[in-house]
Amino acid sequence: MLDKIANVLLNPQFVNFANNTKYTVTTESFFKATGRPAAIMMDKKVDINTRKYAATKEGLYQTLCVAIYLTMIPFIFQKYGFKLAQKILKGDKDFPKFKDANEFLNYAKLSKMDIKERKNHKLLPKISDTLKANENDKLTLKEHLLNDEKPPQFPLPKGVIELSNLTGTVISLAWIASELSNHILHPIMRSLGFEQNSKVDLKKKNNSDKLEVKNNKLEKIA
Repeated sequence: MLDKIANVLLNPQFVNFANNTKYTVTTESFFKATGRPAAIMMDKKVDINTRKYAATKEGLYQTLCVAIYLTMIPFIFQKYGFKLAQKILKGDKDFPKFKDANEFLNYAKLSKMDIKERKNHKLLPKISDTLKANENDKLTLKEHLLNDEKPPQFPLPKGVIELSNLTGTVISLAWIASELSNHILHPIMRSLGFEQNSKVDLKKKNNSDKLEVKNNKLEKIA
């Protein structure tokens, strides 16, 4: 049993997944969007209406977080963080002149594949025919992909992307999602019939907030 678990954890695809900020944060947010509402609904100490209110609000908030994250990370932080790094590190031999972050990511994916798999892969045409690792290299990066068992690897651009993703995670989830939720969630909750500004609903909201605090504490302990 332990051998099977070890094989999964040491699998290159799993390692790449675990080291990718975008994948891990998206997965975590997805499980929060489903797991936390489920945990709230299982708390039998609170009346069913309050549980429905809290679970719906939590599910909407986590869904909002995923939407913000998937929108802002690739199209803003990753894109412009990569361009900024290219300007700062212009001429660095460890940072080839990729067109953009997507071209580098496509190259990075191909470089980790078996050479036979690369030759007919759909990502190969997305790599420039003239791009080289540096001016002294006789082969283009595409030729390296087609001929080398182990094409050149570029940890510097990969690090730039991960740093951009991490920065975007902090800003988008800790600040932007929190601000947007204050303006978006309550109108949605009202449209779903959960908030009618009555005393009953105020009591329901207060109980919901207590449930959220309780779940946050349990999450920190876990």
